[in-house]
Amino acid sequence: MHKDRLILLLLLSVFVLLGADCQAPWEDDDVKERPLPDRALASSSLLRAYYNARTFPEEMRSIKIPENGSKTDDDDEWLSVEFAMGSATVTEVRVHWYIVPPAGKTMDDVELLCRVVAPDGTASGWKTVDTGDPAKFDAQVELDYLYEFDGMDSAGTWRAQIRDHVKDEDGRCLFRNASLHINKGESGTTAAAPDSDTIVIGAGNYGIIPEAAGERVPFDLGWIGIGRMLPNNFTITGNFLVQSIELIISIYVPEGLAPESDLVLMLVAPSGNWLAFAFPDSADLEVDVGGNSKLASYTIPGGSLPNGPILNVNGEPSAGTWSLYIVDTNKDDRTAILTTDQATMGGLNADGSPLQLTLTGVN
Repeated sequence: MHKDRLILLLLLSVFVLLGADCQAPWEDDDVKERPLPDRALASSSLLRAYYNARTFPEEMRSIKIPENGSKTDDDDEWLSVEFAMGSATVTEVRVHWYIVPPAGKTMDDVELLCRVVAPDGTASGWKTVDTGDPAKFDAQVELDYLYEFDGMDSAGTWRAQIRDHVKDEDGRCLFRNASLHINKGESGTTAAAPDSDTIVIGAGNYGIIPEAAGERVPFDLGWIGIGRMLPNNFTITGNFLVQSIELIISIYVPEGLAPESDLVLMLVAPSGNWLAFAFPDSADLEVDVGGNSKLASYTIPGGSLPNGPILNVNGEPSAGTWSLYIVDTNKDDRTAILTTDQATMGGLNADGSPLQLTLTGVN
């Protein structure tokens, strides 16, 4: 009798274990449960982003950039991102990275290296990732390769590889997104007529700009998610390859809020490729509206430089839906308001400045 009872208890224990949500020590909750964004569509044969910025979830899965403690080409000692590209004769290659620093660090605390590998296996040398001024926001660091692949056919799978070559246990940078440009993403040379769209009141999302902040840095799309930003959509009908943008925007600003450091804008192309940027240091015009608030109107330009960094959306086909997202990364209950009102020399012009996006490019 005692033996039968023992066997029964053992069987019940097995059934309980089989039905329980058991986890092996090598299984990672972060890998198993957190989602990833969707892959982006190809913008063109010469331009492609890795993830579709419209699909970033809250607290996406952490993709960590390896530390390997050397500059040797050891296997599996870097993060490799692949892009399928079309055919053209290569004159230059550019990579944009969206990287988040280790917890409690800034990007100048890490030493990242990047290289590009062509479809035929030709590899560039490792280049230092210059993240610029750590005090200034930049969600798309650019590295250019202006001669390494000259004359090659670009058709096939390219790989952009990145690593932290100093194994100093300072934590791991997180990969959020990347894009690859062949020849600045452009195949045309003839200037096209600009095209624009305006979002009038009643047709867009005007009002309070939501507050949301990243865990490691104030703007981390992979942490806050696209759903916590204020969206607006522009429809562009002209068909050309984008070289520059211009955004007209007005906001009500309470005392103590600094648009140039607190607010972040992100423009997403029809393909899902992204361009994140900050407000300028000063507005075109400001008007005091009482209650310790002001109305500020901005014209925000963006374009490729002759010998400098290009827009991450340089070479994007213009036609389709472009989405603008705005977020306040300083969670202090001081909220800005997106408006159609305009600040002028004569004061406030009601509904005089709805959101407007203008794209300029080439055919």
